[in-house]
Amino acid sequence: MYNLTSRFRHTSILIGSKWYIIGGFNYEGKSQSDFFYFYLSNPFSTKNLDTLQYKQLNNNGLTPNAWCNTVTTNNMIYLFGCLMVSDKTSLVYQYSINSGKWTNPPIAGTTSPVHRIQNGVVANDSTGRIYYFGGTNDTYKPLNDMWILDTNNNQLSWQQITSAPLQRCCFSTILLSDGYILYIGGFSNSTDARDSFLRNITRYNINSNEWDLKSTKGDSVVHRAGFSAILVPADGRIIVYGGVKDNVFTNDLAVLDTTKYEWSLPEVKDKPKPKSYHTACFYDNFMIVAFGILNDDNQPDSGIYLLDLTDKSTYRWVTDFKPNKSIGDGNRVNIIIGASIGAVIFSILVSFFSYRFYKKRKRNSQRESSKIAVDDFN
Repeated sequence: MYNLTSRFRHTSILIGSKWYIIGGFNYEGKSQSDFFYFYLSNPFSTKNLDTLQYKQLNNNGLTPNAWCNTVTTNNMIYLFGCLMVSDKTSLVYQYSINSGKWTNPPIAGTTSPVHRIQNGVVANDSTGRIYYFGGTNDTYKPLNDMWILDTNNNQLSWQQITSAPLQRCCFSTILLSDGYILYIGGFSNSTDARDSFLRNITRYNINSNEWDLKSTKGDSVVHRAGFSAILVPADGRIIVYGGVKDNVFTNDLAVLDTTKYEWSLPEVKDKPKPKSYHTACFYDNFMIVAFGILNDDNQPDSGIYLLDLTDKSTYRWVTDFKPNKSIGDGNRVNIIIGASIGAVIFSILVSFFSYRFYKKRKRNSQRESSKIAVDDFN
């Protein structure tokens, strides 16, 4: 069993019911190379983290890191180099879920993104393409270049495509089902642009290779950095939580309805302490938050937090997690499909054997009738 430690500016990725955590700074400000995952398919209590099962994984070949980005596609986890002890180039680390090994794979092409931090990465699992945008370079200048890392057939290659209208860093990235990547919040060279980033959402269309700004309506949302944003796939809500503005931590929760591009600041009950530089995932109608910096002592946190997303009018932080058992370790849809296929096969088999039984009884009945007729004749 892995000994859970506090951290911040780490990265995480959810695959099925396993939430993978990578790196981050510890309480001494040193970057780490540890790698583990939480089991989210079992009940647990945030008041007693011993009830939360987690497992340490092989981190051989992975350098200590923090403030990195990670995505998953083609049964691989990709970690993009940000603050790494051994190297500051645009490293890409690849973890095979099947083999359980980290590698630093070769990437075809003569050009690649310059080293950066505070950028955004999102993967389109249907195409195996990873979209790598923005951030700040080694002189802390915001960038606006967009790159695609093609992972098809495990032959990695970089391709630079159309740059965004504005430089950007410190944002959150969400890919919607309609093909738009949303870049939420963040900083720019322009203070005016920074303050408008939540009112006007920068979008990139992966189908048309075009950028645009989408105006929003509704409640006014405080600009911040170091926040988390997760997508609720069933209804298109984006939940923005925490962060810091001008060195002041915020504990508010903002919700963006992407069907109307409308912000709301809902009622929130039983709030935990304000935090930033944490990570979050969506699982079984909960937003699950891990680690980060706490406001009261500016120290890294080892806590896990649960936000119940069931009631859209009132959000509540809870302590007990009881997952939907139909999700299991895989995908609920696959389970439903599998059950449906099984039911169809069972129905076919029942019909087949019922028909065989009926034909057999009919033949036997005909034989008996013939035998009776002959006996009567005799």
